[in-house]
Amino acid sequence: MKSSSVMHAEAPESCGVDGFADRSVVDSASRYDADSSAGSLSGLRVCVVACHFRPESSGSAPYNSLLVDTLADAGAAVKVVTGVPHYPQWRVVDPQYRSGLRWHESPPPAADAGSVSIVRLRHAVPRNPDLLGRMRLELTFAALSAPAVAAASADIVIAVTPLLGAAVAGMVGRRRRPYGAIVHDQVGKAAVQSGSAGGRVANLIAAAEYSVLRRADRIGVITERFRPALVAAGVDDQRIVEVPLFSHVTPVALAPAAARRALGWRDTGRLTVVHTGNMGMKQGLEHVLDAARVAAERYPGAFEFVFVGDGNTRQALEEQACGLDGVRFVDPVCEADYPLTLAAADVLLVHERPGVREMSLPSKLTSYTTASRPIIAAVAEGGITGSLLSSRDAALLVPNGDPEQLVSGLCEIRSNDVLRARLVVNARRLWHAEFSERRGRQHFVTFARALADSSTQAP
Repeated sequence: MKSSSVMHAEAPESCGVDGFADRSVVDSASRYDADSSAGSLSGLRVCVVACHFRPESSGSAPYNSLLVDTLADAGAAVKVVTGVPHYPQWRVVDPQYRSGLRWHESPPPAADAGSVSIVRLRHAVPRNPDLLGRMRLELTFAALSAPAVAAASADIVIAVTPLLGAAVAGMVGRRRRPYGAIVHDQVGKAAVQSGSAGGRVANLIAAAEYSVLRRADRIGVITERFRPALVAAGVDDQRIVEVPLFSHVTPVALAPAAARRALGWRDTGRLTVVHTGNMGMKQGLEHVLDAARVAAERYPGAFEFVFVGDGNTRQALEEQACGLDGVRFVDPVCEADYPLTLAAADVLLVHERPGVREMSLPSKLTSYTTASRPIIAAVAEGGITGSLLSSRDAALLVPNGDPEQLVSGLCEIRSNDVLRARLVVNARRLWHAEFSERRGRQHFVTFARALADSSTQAP
């Protein structure tokens, strides 16, 4: 919906924006040195099964794409079994995928690298991604991709969750080949903590998830905080290794106002608070709208909340924002414009639904920490996200689901120069320590190499 008080800004059609020549130089320690692993996987054939892949630009898709590219850069021949682009919009936008069941794509190989071939499968894409809709997606993707995995000429199979259907397909289609799973979300915990399923259903989902992971030869986790739950569910601790997320964004050296002009955003002179990525149950963004109401009443004209992206709650959020001053919704931006979007913020926002604690680590943090902007995080104290950020003092933490505290935190950031500078410096330190590209890519190569060397077979 559109109204005079809920503004919609479209990304420029062209991604070639003046100012990209001014991108800041990334510290050489965080750059990936392709020569460090070049050829280390030469001759290895890898099948990667993951529902989300490029051109999707949010969620796990960028990391799945980086996984494939990294393995190919190291000399592997990679077969990708994936779905049709649909996330976070929850609809198939590209007309070439609206009819048909299977597509084969072969991007040209990079020099001195392995090859990549892609099989896309037309799974169900629910209009309403509730529990039943997601189950249809999971089941159809698993049913279509398992035969494709089985038919792949590969030495090892790597599945990435979410979806659980990808892990099932990898397990079913492995044909006694070494099988590894990389866990981005704990699916059973996500069903409860995101509010998409009740306890009984979530327990069934978790039981299926752990059953599949117990059969994997290697399990990669994006955070060590996943390990205790997996071990408690019977997954062999010796098979679990950390495969951390890492930044795939090159920051832009532009002031917020200049970045907003480059994007075509109207600059209101307000403190611009930007949230990027999925707008779903897990994010609980209705509480951010409540904060926007508080801010509009107490500090009229002081704050602008910008939601960049899409998701299954966006329409409801826009309806709730009708008549609310200081709120803007922006459609997903192309990959080249994402660094500009981060630079356009005065403050970057992470928000998790109350109850979300142990299910996932928001992938947006890997890019937020590169942006030289203060981060405010409305997350559970002691949860995965809160613990990581507090360990480095990399964000101002406020309770999730508390609009008053969120507004108070934004006021504190706005008025305190020392706090802003400290948060920016510490976020960059977190980036270098936890999210560097070199470190992340090397973990991908090590995971594949260890999986190939594994002699363990499924029971």
